[in-house]
Amino acid sequence: MPILLSLLDACFAGLVAAVCMTIFELPFWRRWGVAEWQVNAVIVSVLTRRFTQRRVSSSMVVAMHLFHGAALGAVFRLLLLVVLGTTILSSTVLVDAIVYSMLLWIVSPHLTRSLFECSGGFQMTRKGLGVSFLSHNAYGIFLGLLTPAMF
Repeated sequence: MPILLSLLDACFAGLVAAVCMTIFELPFWRRWGVAEWQVNAVIVSVLTRRFTQRRVSSSMVVAMHLFHGAALGAVFRLLLLVVLGTTILSSTVLVDAIVYSMLLWIVSPHLTRSLFECSGGFQMTRKGLGVSFLSHNAYGIFLGLLTPAMF
């Protein structure tokens, strides 16, 4: 049962980190686009097209973005448990979280860029990818700051 509570705490930490990330991205969203929002728009579009003819709304895209942040917070916690066991050195959790968030950026949207551009019929701009890179750093910082508080 303690692991389940720890994972719920990690989901909450990931959600809060994703909210902070989203706030960072808002000023750039309409101007340059934000790569992971475009990725989430494609995912939501594929899911909603399968079940309904509704058009994808911005709120659905943001909800998917926050869902990913929460779920990936739990994945981060599981990785910490597997790699470090139950002993967490809080001085390294922040660095671990930033590295983790950079790996997330490399996997998506960077490496999957072509797939999502083809599926969504859009192009990710360099500025949009840059904002995404910086906002992933914000996610990692907040995830790292919130994770040690769980122990």
